[in-house]
Amino acid sequence: MNMIDNHKNHCVFDNCPEFYLLDNRQNRSFNPVSKEMLEDKLHVLLPQWLIQDKNILDLGSCMGAAGQWALHHGAASYTGVELQKEYAAQSQKLLTPWKNRAHIYQQDIRSFIKEKNEDSYDVILMAGVIYLFVDPKNIIDEICRVAKETIVIETTYPQIIRNGKLPPSALITEYTHRQEVNLPDGKESLLGICATSSLRALDLMFSLNGFGKNEPTLEFPKTRHMLNYSNENISDSKIPLRLAVRYVKDDSKKLSSLEDNLPDKKGFRRSWENDPLSKKRTVERNKISQQFGMETGSWKFDEEVAKNFSTIAKREIPDYQRVIDKTVEVVNKCGFRNPKIIDIGSATGETLKRLHNEGYRNLFGVDNSQKMLDRSFKKATLICSEEFPVAHGPFDVIIANWVLHFIHQREQYLQEIKHSLNQDGIFILTEKLTSSPLSYSLYDDFKRNSGMTDNEIFKKYTQLKNVLTPRSLLWYLDTFKKTGFGFVDIINANSMFVTFLIQKNKRIKAQRV
Repeated sequence: MNMIDNHKNHCVFDNCPEFYLLDNRQNRSFNPVSKEMLEDKLHVLLPQWLIQDKNILDLGSCMGAAGQWALHHGAASYTGVELQKEYAAQSQKLLTPWKNRAHIYQQDIRSFIKEKNEDSYDVILMAGVIYLFVDPKNIIDEICRVAKETIVIETTYPQIIRNGKLPPSALITEYTHRQEVNLPDGKESLLGICATSSLRALDLMFSLNGFGKNEPTLEFPKTRHMLNYSNENISDSKIPLRLAVRYVKDDSKKLSSLEDNLPDKKGFRRSWENDPLSKKRTVERNKISQQFGMETGSWKFDEEVAKNFSTIAKREIPDYQRVIDKTVEVVNKCGFRNPKIIDIGSATGETLKRLHNEGYRNLFGVDNSQKMLDRSFKKATLICSEEFPVAHGPFDVIIANWVLHFIHQREQYLQEIKHSLNQDGIFILTEKLTSSPLSYSLYDDFKRNSGMTDNEIFKKYTQLKNVLTPRSLLWYLDTFKKTGFGFVDIINANSMFVTFLIQKNKRIKAQRV
């Protein structure tokens, strides 16, 4: 945001503070309404480029602050729909200066939408409303019918996801009897039965109507005014309470339901023959591979991969940045003096760069792809080799994140790593493991939520087949024992990927802060 835009954003409510001063939600102890909160929130939900010269529909408009924001930023018109008469009357009064460009209806959302024609509004906003309906699919169908271009949803994560019982990628709608809606008088909320859908469930329901996303979710500024949207813990959860997402009309992303497909018997079919669950995934992947002409085992770390490696890694590897952070943290805690560190499969040198920034200078990187090394962080000794560079050892720290699963002679490589470690050295290893069909499904969900299509997922699976060969957790633990490593701990695990902290002979006393 440039300085002019920033000044304009912070002028929206300067001459009309009643939008937040008269809003009883300013008295909430958690995430109270304020000028700063409204500006930060609406800047994300309704940026000027989205609403300029557009007709805006705000479902559940409350005090009409979104109307003041939208019209101030050049919207052609604003229509607010609010069931509670006190909020509707107040917003109608506050938006009077905009004359016939602002319209407020004191009406329930469902009946209002049913009266409207297709494509009636360019942009539709539903902030803190979608979870109040017990039939989210039906209301989404109606909203999509009257939306011409864009639908912006702000909602909450289901409680079962926030408390960690299901991952954020779960596809569910959770019913609860304790959802709440703010009341206009006093300091109270009304509790009742509602349905809260996960992000992936919302994606699916909007896709059935031909609406897709151009970004995973909308990012809110991490300020004290936006606590609900930060990554700070909510109770015992690391999942933010609320999220926002923007859906754009795109017929190319439209999905069809089984109900739609059945009359003409169109869509994918699955044979009943040889149908144990363990074979299902292989059958489907082979079918897709043949359809798109993908060659099994064709994955290479070539120039194209090297050029886009950081993007690919963050999209396809759970906790990619977290593991790098954890690696640097572990090295710092070991208290080595000028340690000799090598990163196996160093790729473009992201970990080496982080270590260099922490003050470490005796750094080595080894990778079998010269294309990767050509684009690597350069302030380290870089080695292009298929073999472990024993001659450059011994090392105090050996790092092998996301690489040994590409090496077929893994036991021998682990022996060379152990022999190349100093007596008090540490070995940090991150590997993809063989897992159950359920874990594979969860990993696929992670990649979908990162923006990969099913075709891209199947293509990558086919290309990596027989190139990346995962082993089981028990295999690794048994091999560590046979190899003679002293201590093994697991310091990170997520969706089939596990990070081990391995010490050669003795436990290292961490440097305490």
